[in-house]
Amino acid sequence: MKAKLKKFRVQNFRSVDDSGWIEAENVTCLVGTNESGKTNLLLALWKLNPANGEPIVPLIDYPRKNYHNYSTTKGEEVFISGHFYFYGSIAEKLSQASGWHKNLVNEIVASRKYNGTYNYQFAQNKLSTFNGADLAILFEDLIKKFDASDLQSKEEQADLDKIKKFLELERDKIDSNLDYSKSEISEIKKSFEQFLKSNFKRKRNINAFFEEGFFLDVEKIIQAFEENGIELNEECIRIIEAHLPTFVYYSDYGNLDSEIYLPHVIDNFRRTDLGEKERAKSRSLKVLFEFVNLSPNQILELGKEALPERVIEFTTDRYGTRSKTSDQIKDAEEKNIEEESTKKKEREILLQSASTSLTRDFSEWWKQGRYIFRFQADGNHFRIWVSDDKRPDPIELEGRSKGLQWFFSFFLVFLVESKDSHSNCILLLDEPGISLHPVAQMDLIAFFNSLSKDNQLIYTTHSPFLVSTNNLSGVHAMYVGDRGESVVSSDLRGNKKISEKSIYPIHAAIGITVSDTLLIGCQPVLVEGVSDQIYLQQIKKYVLAEGKFKNDKEVVFIPTGGVSGMSPVVKILLGREDDLPYVIMDSDRAGKEKLKQLYNNLYAKEKDKVIPVSEFLGDGEFEIEDLMPKDELARLFAKQYRRVNSEDEFDYIFDKTLPIVNQMEKFAKENGYSLSDGWKVDLAKDFQRNFDRIVTRSSEEVKEKWLKLIEKVTS
Repeated sequence: MKAKLKKFRVQNFRSVDDSGWIEAENVTCLVGTNESGKTNLLLALWKLNPANGEPIVPLIDYPRKNYHNYSTTKGEEVFISGHFYFYGSIAEKLSQASGWHKNLVNEIVASRKYNGTYNYQFAQNKLSTFNGADLAILFEDLIKKFDASDLQSKEEQADLDKIKKFLELERDKIDSNLDYSKSEISEIKKSFEQFLKSNFKRKRNINAFFEEGFFLDVEKIIQAFEENGIELNEECIRIIEAHLPTFVYYSDYGNLDSEIYLPHVIDNFRRTDLGEKERAKSRSLKVLFEFVNLSPNQILELGKEALPERVIEFTTDRYGTRSKTSDQIKDAEEKNIEEESTKKKEREILLQSASTSLTRDFSEWWKQGRYIFRFQADGNHFRIWVSDDKRPDPIELEGRSKGLQWFFSFFLVFLVESKDSHSNCILLLDEPGISLHPVAQMDLIAFFNSLSKDNQLIYTTHSPFLVSTNNLSGVHAMYVGDRGESVVSSDLRGNKKISEKSIYPIHAAIGITVSDTLLIGCQPVLVEGVSDQIYLQQIKKYVLAEGKFKNDKEVVFIPTGGVSGMSPVVKILLGREDDLPYVIMDSDRAGKEKLKQLYNNLYAKEKDKVIPVSEFLGDGEFEIEDLMPKDELARLFAKQYRRVNSEDEFDYIFDKTLPIVNQMEKFAKENGYSLSDGWKVDLAKDFQRNFDRIVTRSSEEVKEKWLKLIEKVTS
């Protein structure tokens, strides 16, 4: 990927008043009921930079309730904004064009108005921290430049060795996994200045090497911590426009028919008054013909037959009067017949070649079977035939499953509209795979994950089987607000407001009702909240990656919305099979009370299935968070409040022996920070996003507790 969409915001578009900023992961899922506005979010984002040039249509896109105002706004209203992160060479180009450090200019906000014009701005005016990985690269580059500099031939070897040793020691102090503050960067510079002053005060060449290179780079970083009136110039805008990702949108409106009447296709390509569904169908047909590298006109032309000709002969008398003397039908001339044969043969070869290419490419995507496609042109008709290894007789596309029709049509749209720039387009899929079997829907999630290695993907659904319990940080709920507007929320805890509006899709999304737990072979484990679910999913991820997961059953962690939800969900799951699920409880006051209730009732005979976290941590009001590496959690929490109202940093003052959540809440209260209702979920999502880094820094003691917990719930 050249650029990544970090978040987006839709305003004043169809049913959406203001979505607020929506975080975007590699795979992002918008879940909610029908008519909740999921499609409208995707359509607005598509029109930020559509791969196919999809037009903005104010009559359709502008909110109906406000349309009377449109004539006065002249389309100057922003309806979509995207916050993008640019990688590597693009960030370097922006740095060179702007004169600022790349870490300050690598994030931009692109907005589009109803009149089609764009606004661009840098996302930040100053740095709050500097990435340790980038700092490590700076040191590596410095050492390479030193080794290649003319100092190697001009200075004494003893001095060179002293400098090299100092550089390596300073480099080894850098932790790529940490973020560095302005004061910490300044201390690094002071360390270099002191080293040069103490050892090479009179060495002009050595001082010049650092002053003309490294010190300038560090000073640029330090300046980026100051509030700057940073603006985009024309060169920056050209760079952004050249590398801004395009969006490919697809819904089943565009599913192809098996038989296509070419004259209608040609007529629809010219029309500008098609409705949304007709335009989607026409778009899919357009990409189909682009794929076979022919236009409908060419297919018709190549298929024309050499028809018999009517020949009428006249004579003219001496007075100039013409009289018909003969009227006969002559067979087509031999040269016309040969030309017809050549054209039809050419058409057949072209279609056969395209069919072979499509079959090969499609097999790399679709794993539900080995399919063979064949394009056929017959007069004014164009047909698509499909066979597979189990049913070798060709059947028209329309006669195959709806799931295959969707996948085939989407595949063509993506393949053609991305124009071989797959790594710089973002996929928007509206209700994908709803006609697939639940098992195939779960396979579709795996396919989405593989696609997301090169392409971010955002999709909508109301199917619980298309919501991954391993990616809850990428799930957002949608429902209809009190004024009929579309509302987006990343809070999946099933709070009262969301439950009233959209209880089923929210609960299905987090696995409470009919999700993975209803599938045979799953091992349900109940936890109190979504944050617990996220942490435990990461623990399972680690155990699986280490090859230490020895149970055949898929372990699914199910949040119950707090301790009060435990008993009802246990009873739901007992309806599936007479086997009590495991329960993992916090050891705080509420958890201990619920533990007693479960011991005295449902779990009186199976107390070993109720697992308090104190079993792994000892006495104390510990919670799931305390099973995580506390220094990493403390660092993530501290990043949100670094030097705002307090001189103290939470990650420096917290006590590792005490429950960490209580300490976080106390720190926030004492320093005037307001923690939102879902702050623990947000912290867990941040932990999930950084887990691959965190696990490399986690102690063996912590990992051993993870393993014991997983062994406990799978025994």
